[in-house]
Amino acid sequence: MYGGALFAWWLALYLVTRGDAGRVSLLAAGAAAALAVYLLGQALAGLATDPALWQAWQRRTWWGGALAPALWLGVAAALADAEAETATGSRRRGWSAAVLALGGAVAALGTATDLVLVWSAREPGPLYTAFLLYVWGCLLAALGVVVALWRGSAPGTPLRSRFGWLAWAGVLFLLAGGYGATANRLLGLPALPGELLLLAGAGLMGWSVARYGALLAGEVVARDFAASGLTTLAIVGLYGATALLGVEAGYAWLERALLLLLLASATHVLVNTRSRFLDRRLYGPVAGALRGQLGAVVARAGRQPDPVAALADARETLDALVRAQEGGGWRIQVEGALRHLNDLPALAEHPLLERLPPGPAGETTLERAGRLRAELTAAIDRLRPGGPRPAPGSSVGPGGWLHHLALYEAYVQGRPNKQVMQRYHLSEGTFHRARRRAVDALAADLAQAWGETAAGPSR
Repeated sequence: MYGGALFAWWLALYLVTRGDAGRVSLLAAGAAAALAVYLLGQALAGLATDPALWQAWQRRTWWGGALAPALWLGVAAALADAEAETATGSRRRGWSAAVLALGGAVAALGTATDLVLVWSAREPGPLYTAFLLYVWGCLLAALGVVVALWRGSAPGTPLRSRFGWLAWAGVLFLLAGGYGATANRLLGLPALPGELLLLAGAGLMGWSVARYGALLAGEVVARDFAASGLTTLAIVGLYGATALLGVEAGYAWLERALLLLLLASATHVLVNTRSRFLDRRLYGPVAGALRGQLGAVVARAGRQPDPVAALADARETLDALVRAQEGGGWRIQVEGALRHLNDLPALAEHPLLERLPPGPAGETTLERAGRLRAELTAAIDRLRPGGPRPAPGSSVGPGGWLHHLALYEAYVQGRPNKQVMQRYHLSEGTFHRARRRAVDALAADLAQAWGETAAGPSR
């Protein structure tokens, strides 16, 4: 159970530090942290040497298990709101706040009183049936929302896959909640099966939410997820071995060591994510902002779908910070300009503008930026093959249409990557490979069309 608490705590830290600080990632992190608190209490209660210590740890950490169902329902509601906003363009206010208020009230009531559980007698209280209804209601409602999102997404798309795995997480939570609230509490069966179901559900939830956020940002998280887990495991192993070797074991010492080990596992997170306020005070406003933005670039580097995209992202950040028009890779500059295709002020400051062949005399910067946009759009049109254009909802398949649509819909029409994948039933790997090859072809085409201007260095 303590290993499970460490796992849930790591999930919470990962979602907080790698997420987009939106409601979905924060609520999922809260659910994982609440589960970590509950499992920590179960582990320390199991090691207690007398009934008073057992009861104290059970009561102190019971709120984590009581709050987790409401947080999981909040995750589902936030996902539904995010998808509705994507589809309609209007921001919706869900019912996450009301659910969290209910969960907080239940957690406080059960911890501070004997109405839910009679702690001294270790038996259900007068409101235990209402608590069961709350648990089952949250878990069933969350599963229903996620299943509805899964059914509403296009088959064969990454979005549908994310919602499918979240639905399986909801099934595991439902089984774990039912087991813990009935079989374990009422029938006295061992708690371990329920805890394993909880951990499996939490793992699926954390992975799926991380993948969902990466899908929105056009990133991939598999290697980053694994690297974070291995780093946390190494730190826990190092501190755990130092704390446990050569020391005489006793409950009071072990109790404190296990608590400190949870905090130690978060040290690398605190070091790597210092507050911007502290950086600004120590390094000054400019250097502090630079450190923060460069740190974000480093964090995103491992989550980009290909190295060239990571370089383009880093280059754009550096250009925005220092406004330097240094020379760089031709393909990188083309991809950077594509990202601002519909933003003339940004194109007017882009280094690719300096490589554009000369225009008519007296041409203004914005007119030149407009001509750059026309050149990029025309090059995308040259990728368009003959024959009818595939309709949204159909499978594009390999070939020229896939390369043209990957650029046209993402940059000319400004659709998010996940929408393009969903509209044409594309997997993440297929989409990113097609986009990368299309940008390569576009860069080569423009270099040939612009001649020596494209090949020469920029200032």
